[in-house]
Amino acid sequence: MIQKSLKQYHIESNTPPLNEYEELANKIIHLKKQHPSHDLNDLVQDVVYGYITDSPYF
Repeated sequence: MIQKSLKQYHIESNTPPLNEYEELANKIIHLKKQHPSHDLNDLVQDVVYGYITDSPYF
């Protein structure tokens, strides 16, 4: 899901280092645990957008 979301922003899936993928995944898991009713796809989109724009979500 993260790779698909990154492609929407024209970022190749091999661009972010592995540790950043892990950070993204951990952030998504943490948010899903905090907000179980939120759609997982929406959380992925929000976190990836935060990563791309360097906003506090990442």
